Amino acid sequence: MSTVFSAYDIRGRAGDTLTKEHAWNAGKAFSEWLPDPGPVIVYKNTSVNMDIYNSFIEGLLLMGRDVVDAGEGKKDDIASALVDEKIVGGAMVAHDQAYDVEVISLFDANGAEITDKNGLTEVSQLVDAGQMIPAREKGKIVTRD
Repeated sequence: MSTVFSAYDIRGRAGDTLTKEHAWNAGKAFSEWLPDPGPVIVYKNTSVNMDIYNSFIEGLLLMGRDVVDAGEGKKDDIASALVDEKIVGGAMVAHDQAYDVEVISLFDANGAEITDKNGLTEVSQLVDAGQMIPAREKGKIVTRD
C-alpha cells in the first residue's frame, strides 16, 4: 500500500508525506473506484491545507466527475448528503491538529466510511498502478450556498 494510505484514510504532512500530487492521484483513483457515474461531494474543515483540498478535487474533475464543493462541514454532514441527495461518493479533507497532518476520508453512496476492509486498498492499488486515464471532458464543480 502506498505510504499515505492508512487502514482508514489517506494522511500525511502537507507538502511532505502528502503532496499535491498524492492528493490529485487519490482523487483520480477514488473517481475510478466508484461503481456508479455521478457527482462526488467534498467537505473540508476550517484548518485544511487548501493545496491538498484543491488537488483532490482536481483529480476527481479530471476523471470527468462533477464535484459538489460543499465547503466547511463535518463527517456527519457527508452521510446525510449522500443519502438525501443521491450522490455516489463523498470525501472529507481535513487537518488533524493533534497529529499535524492532512486527512482525506472517503465515503460510499450509503455514507459508510471507506476503509481497507471495503475499498481503500483498491483505491491505493489504483494510485500505485498509475494507469488512470483522464476523461475526454473534465467534470464541473458546483459550490453550495
